[in-house]
Amino acid sequence: MQLRSPHLLSAALAVCVFLPMTAHAQVIPFLGNFGPGISPSDNQMVFESAARLNAAEPSKVGESDSWSNPQTKNSGSSTILRIFRSGGMLCHLVRHRIIAGQRRPRDYRLTWCRTPAGEWKIKG
Repeated sequence: MQLRSPHLLSAALAVCVFLPMTAHAQVIPFLGNFGPGISPSDNQMVFESAARLNAAEPSKVGESDSWSNPQTKNSGSSTILRIFRSGGMLCHLVRHRIIAGQRRPRDYRLTWCRTPAGEWKIKG
């Protein structure tokens, strides 16, 4: 199992946001493009929402944390769908729902695991 650092987290989510979940192999011109309608500050709010949700003790399936960006008018939420252990680490399967402008909400699922050092990272 390989865990990703928070610095790579924005790249991971940006790719998720940029690609529809049903997309086939594509060339992604990723150089800071956070997807249609998603700003870097929106992206940061998604990570902060996940961090708050992961830090809550005790964790419960169905718990949610919401965010809203008054500058972009975008919003979203993070919801724990499953709690489990992987490689001895506590993990959460989290659905990130992002609402950008007038577009339909987009859902992305990421697995977050708490490392032995206590950091939450995306399981790759």
